[in-house]
Amino acid sequence: MNTTSDNGPSKAPVLFLIFNRPDTTMRVFEAIRNARPPRLYVASDGPRDSRPTERAVVTALRDQVLAAVDWPCEVRTLFRDANLGCRNAVSGAITWFFEHEERGIILEDDCLPHPTFFRFCEELLEKYADDPTVAGITGDYRQVRGEGKANTYGRVGYPLIWGWASWRRVWRHYDPDIKEWTGDTADFPRMATKPRSTRNYLTAVFDAVQQGKLDTWDFQFNFLCQRHQWDFLHPQGNLITNIGFSADATHTSNPDDPNAALPTRAVQFPLLGEAPGRAYEEWLDKKVFSFRSITTKAMDRLYRWSMRGR
Repeated sequence: MNTTSDNGPSKAPVLFLIFNRPDTTMRVFEAIRNARPPRLYVASDGPRDSRPTERAVVTALRDQVLAAVDWPCEVRTLFRDANLGCRNAVSGAITWFFEHEERGIILEDDCLPHPTFFRFCEELLEKYADDPTVAGITGDYRQVRGEGKANTYGRVGYPLIWGWASWRRVWRHYDPDIKEWTGDTADFPRMATKPRSTRNYLTAVFDAVQQGKLDTWDFQFNFLCQRHQWDFLHPQGNLITNIGFSADATHTSNPDDPNAALPTRAVQFPLLGEAPGRAYEEWLDKKVFSFRSITTKAMDRLYRWSMRGR
């Protein structure tokens, strides 16, 4: 079976989200460079006023990435002058990307993809382009011991965004304020069937997002999938290594985190289709999206965020 990226350039456009980390950024860029997408969108938030030396780093990294594009490629940039923060900068960049593209791949500067990630996304973007039950494709598969057949893929009810792909038809529903969140999981059929610890976790983070107490963009995407009961398609082995766990990271500051630097394995082609069941989703409910899965400190912080103002 063929396990290469595609015996040729990728056909899917890529949005590359960068900021101020040259080491991880250029490693991820090299993976994009090897895939040779036809169109590359580079988005960068502006430097923070509170860090006077950051402007030089941000500007130099932008120049470094653009100078390294050495294949036939249309390049577009969204370089912010002022810092918008994680929520507005990332979601705004994705909106910008889908204003120009019907479908595409999104990579952040610390999500290092396996070479077969690009073909995996490309094939499923085409196959499921008009499937209203599918919101995207992810390369993120952290259940390392649960690996299935390398030429199949599964469904999961969460948008896992360490290396992912989607369509304009999905993103147009994105609401950074999640105005449709009522605070009651019973109003959302998929959430109502989740384990109690998962319901508590999602309730706390959705409350915090709606109240403007979290500077993030991804929980809003999670809410979107819960609201519409949409799925992501996942490989049966991990395709993304998060190389960004370090003290200077915004959210992934613990280098000893069990999700850091996970090994990857190739997808095998041709893909044979969907595997039955939702074993990965059940694993995520226990290990990631539940109060049992996070530290006491983080749990207390989420509770404080969710209860303020009540």
